[in-house]
Amino acid sequence: MSLNNPPRTSSWFSKFFEGLYVYIALAGVANMLLPLFFYEYLKVSGQSLFFIIINWGGPVFMLLIVIYSVYWQGKEKTADFNSGIKHAWLRGVLRYFLAFDISIYGFGKIFKTQFGHIYSRDDLPVGNLSGFELTWNYFGHSYTLAIILAVLQIGGSICLLFRRTTLSGVFILLPVMLNVALINIFYDIASAAFINSLIITFGLLYLLLLRWQDIKAFLFTKNTEIPLIQLPFLKWLLRVLAIGMAFFNIYHFVANAPPAAFEGKWKVDEYKRNGKVIGKNDWQTNPASWCKVYMESYGQLSLSPNPYIFDKERAWFGGYRYDASKKTLNIVFKDSQTDTTKVKVSNYDRKTMQWNMIMRGDTLQMKLIKE
Repeated sequence: MSLNNPPRTSSWFSKFFEGLYVYIALAGVANMLLPLFFYEYLKVSGQSLFFIIINWGGPVFMLLIVIYSVYWQGKEKTADFNSGIKHAWLRGVLRYFLAFDISIYGFGKIFKTQFGHIYSRDDLPVGNLSGFELTWNYFGHSYTLAIILAVLQIGGSICLLFRRTTLSGVFILLPVMLNVALINIFYDIASAAFINSLIITFGLLYLLLLRWQDIKAFLFTKNTEIPLIQLPFLKWLLRVLAIGMAFFNIYHFVANAPPAAFEGKWKVDEYKRNGKVIGKNDWQTNPASWCKVYMESYGQLSLSPNPYIFDKERAWFGGYRYDASKKTLNIVFKDSQTDTTKVKVSNYDRKTMQWNMIMRGDTLQMKLIKE
């Protein structure tokens, strides 16, 4: 199949899909444009017009599309039935709707209706953010990145408006939309946004498959401009090594990394310095009055005085190794805050443990509870 020259005969699926997409396009445009002029009249129990049309009109339209596509499939073999022009119209609607729908997201990024700054989130701990909030904050962190994404979406949409550049538009937009669809799935983005990303992605995939024969010839035809190297065994060996060595490099690092003893977040339930209990509010003036201990993977740790949020400006950072035979943590703090500190670990039961150490001439005792 070719997008520029629709065939005289085509599969039933292509007829059904294009008809279905026209219905989706009309419903989508109606949902976005009609409320601008008839908002109060069209507002029904708080639902968007698009989903009202989909929910109530969907079965009827779906039946009509199936009936017409079956009729079209049987009729197109007759001499007086111009199947090509019908495909041209339907694919035109598909391309124009995709351009319209995708470019809305592009302009939304430029005018900051998408990924705009939400000030209340500045004071939320990262661990409390939802997948949607994490995504919004991540992409909203850089306006330059948002502009680049907007240019890709708007530029690709413009390419879809012309038959000659449709495939270029698909190549630009499909990686972007696949990424968006995956984010929507795995970051629990709103269902409406997820459904719309699938609608767009399937539309782009369909346009891509229409040119599959041309793409296959381009991708899988050998390059004859330069001579082939006639060393098949060596080439296969290098191919295996290229991937195998990458795997071995990471595997070797992971396999030989020191075990992450006590990995997790620990609350300092009781803290004594030279036998004297540290006050609950002492952390406000003394950055060494730690309230939280974070034991990370690969022998990294940090100790934070703030019991509510991780304050990286006041936290102590370092690396550690655990000597299981001596039940001792050897901690080396960064920025020369102190020399190697030996911590005696006792009463460990996976949920609690006791630390005893000497640091800068002070005897420290800490009871930790895992959170």
